[in-house]
Amino acid sequence: MRRFTVGHQHICNHDTVVGAADFQWKVVLWESQSDRLRLIERVVTECGAHPCCVEQLVDIEQVARSPCCAAVVALGKYQTDDTLASKAVSCMKQAGLTVLAHERGTRSWPVGIRCRALLAGASCVLDSEEDGFGPELQRILTSVLRQKTCETVEKEHNHALMKTFGIEGESHAIEDAFRQALRVVSFSDLAVLITGESGTGKELMAHAIHQLDPKRRTGPFVAINCGALSPGLIESELFGHSRGAFTGADRDRKGLIRAADGGVLFLDEIGELGSDVQVKLLRVLQDRRIMTVGTDHDVGVDLRVIAATNRNLELMMQRGQFREDLFHRLNTLSVHLPPLRERAADLEPLIGNFLTKYRSAARSRTTSIDRDFLEALAQLDFPGNVRQLENIVRRALVNKVDDTPLSLSDLSPEIWRQLCQPRPASIEPPSLNSPMTPAHADLPPSLSDCVASLWTQSSPQEWNLACVVGHCERMLIEEALKCAQGNHSLAARALGITPRTLYNKLKKHHLAQGT
Repeated sequence: MRRFTVGHQHICNHDTVVGAADFQWKVVLWESQSDRLRLIERVVTECGAHPCCVEQLVDIEQVARSPCCAAVVALGKYQTDDTLASKAVSCMKQAGLTVLAHERGTRSWPVGIRCRALLAGASCVLDSEEDGFGPELQRILTSVLRQKTCETVEKEHNHALMKTFGIEGESHAIEDAFRQALRVVSFSDLAVLITGESGTGKELMAHAIHQLDPKRRTGPFVAINCGALSPGLIESELFGHSRGAFTGADRDRKGLIRAADGGVLFLDEIGELGSDVQVKLLRVLQDRRIMTVGTDHDVGVDLRVIAATNRNLELMMQRGQFREDLFHRLNTLSVHLPPLRERAADLEPLIGNFLTKYRSAARSRTTSIDRDFLEALAQLDFPGNVRQLENIVRRALVNKVDDTPLSLSDLSPEIWRQLCQPRPASIEPPSLNSPMTPAHADLPPSLSDCVASLWTQSSPQEWNLACVVGHCERMLIEEALKCAQGNHSLAARALGITPRTLYNKLKKHHLAQGT
């Protein structure tokens, strides 16, 4: 596939041939009629993909692990929701595939029957009896393959950009955050509010937005920690002062805001600003003008303001601690950085990055980690997020004297003590009145009845034990995430597994990992 780069924005040429990508997509075929199968295989091949036939539901998950993007499913006698074809559509949709359903005479089917296929997960229902079935299937499939290829190219490009700015990660959560940052970079005159817990990398993201901004990247990046500014000198620091404005002002000073003229002013911990300074900052955002302390005239300033906070500004507004008008000015565009506990997939690449970063300063030249090291860290909550993880890895490297992989014995006694503490048997999410049932508890009668009903309603030819167990596992994971309000760490505890294991199961069942 030919690729184009416009500034820092990567796009695909939609006129290129899909099959020229770095890999060949597979398209799953669920078809029992040989004549129609040959037609569909030819269409798939002409689209530049590889047809892959499956005959049993249990085979779908295994095939979907390869680079599959779509499925073409024959519906057969599709009269009820519990047909084998319905289950095939549902399984393929859950596997993350775009499902194109078809059957002879679907144009004459009642609307309700066709809607069943759509509800099961099909994106369209084609009539394979019509003369234009082949060309229409090819048109739709080409569009799907092109879209999936562009998404893959964009993902690869974004990952490369993230590494450029020191942002490591493979999870959907961090990918979504960076994708949102890419959306805001071109609005060079609008403020951006970056939210996230302490240690999630808000300043790194601010640097990335500055460097990707086509208008501001050649200008300065002035970072200010609002919590570290002296209350008595904060106005002078930000807005500058004229000589003689106050005792000790022996020379003119233009201030940090004017120092960022033409570039980006990064206000970290914006929630620490006092109300009087908030008013003056609001005028900067509204009018693009500031008044230096000790003068009676204002001057224009051209900059972009990026603010960051780990506090709940909306709650502060309700308490009268933060101005509502300033909040809405800052929150014109926003980027939220997820905590590390919601990024289980990022632990390994982050640790690898820190190994490279500190290898030259450490006595050890180790380049790898043992699984027990990773599994141990996966059980921690990391209130300090990525910054805390970096400190743990750095400390382990500093104290290590040989070149063996980092292991459980290289962690500090404080972490050992944390890992020795008994894990809670149950958790109680804030919004629920009753605690979640831990995974090792006895199954309640209602759940036993549910499993029994699920088994008796499925014929052995359609569902075997692996399918039923996999389906139940998926339901339990979904319920755990729902009760934990999307908190992966809490859900993993309730299920009696590590966050890393939960992440692997999310991938296995194609569930949203950024939930």
